Amino acid sequence: MTANTETADVDLATVVGLLDDEHIRSILTATSETPLSATELSERCGVSTSSIYRRLDRLTDAGLIGEQTRPRSDGHHETVYVSRLDRFELTIRDGELNWGVDRRSDDVSDQLTRMWGKL
Repeated sequence: MTANTETADVDLATVVGLLDDEHIRSILTATSETPLSATELSERCGVSTSSIYRRLDRLTDAGLIGEQTRPRSDGHHETVYVSRLDRFELTIRDGELNWGVDRRSDDVSDQLTRMWGKL
């Protein structure tokens, strides 16, 4: 069983275990569209905020979600989460199991490029 370099810090069982959770899949899907706060994720996913934070911790540890700071109109700021998971691939060929996780970069220039592409 082999993994690409992007997955060297996380094992296959961890990734598959995370993706087996319906709420984690909802979090990743929702945050792939737009950065969302834990409260917004709680409302969207229909689970408690504490449950969202537990899942966000697991996703952060695996490098599948990132944090950003979003300014609010009242002068304060809040933490929002954005999916870093771009692609998960598992192949079985010629007696070998290979897998990989492609992650989006947290680099600001990459984020601007993605935003520009959406316009």
